[in-house]
Amino acid sequence: MNWFLVNTNVKTKYRQSILQKRNTLDSYEVLNLSKIILRSADLELSLSAIKTLGSYFSANNEVDLETLTNIRLKKNLLTTFPKIEPNHSMSLIAPNDFKRLRKNKYDIFEPSDGDEINPIDHEIIIIPTVGVDKNGYRLGYGGGYYDRFLESVTQTSNRPLLIGLIYDFQFIDDSFNELHDIKLDIVFSEQQSKKFS
Repeated sequence: MNWFLVNTNVKTKYRQSILQKRNTLDSYEVLNLSKIILRSADLELSLSAIKTLGSYFSANNEVDLETLTNIRLKKNLLTTFPKIEPNHSMSLIAPNDFKRLRKNKYDIFEPSDGDEINPIDHEIIIIPTVGVDKNGYRLGYGGGYYDRFLESVTQTSNRPLLIGLIYDFQFIDDSFNELHDIKLDIVFSEQQSKKFS
């Protein structure tokens, strides 16, 4: 049997199972767990104080990053958000106006205008993540946007830290990475943090 197909099937099963479980969280659980996860990540990495942070607009019960965004806005610190571009590409944009966001084809908010910031000019990029395998490889949503976007970044020495903020059930005790998958440097959940070198 084709190893690629086996791997794709394994990823699909994990993706469906985790998203199903995440969808059962209520808004109180999301906010409560997000607060714990963000506090832990901020203590270790100073997310609310670093100069340039890549973030994202949370959707579908992802760890809620709104509090972090608001703190950084008040401090006038540069925070970028993903914007989907043609040909399955993406960019990180520092929005000019948070009141003028728009929803993309996945129904996720993204900047409607603003300055594009090179990924290499970030200190840390928080990457939306469905799951993380035992070696630190990210299970994404299947579109490949971040894999393509960060491919060249991961091969440079002076690069941003790539981190994941997830719930504990999103850690996967299995290995399924393919060549194009992104390996995260640190992943935080409400119960632990894991560093992957």
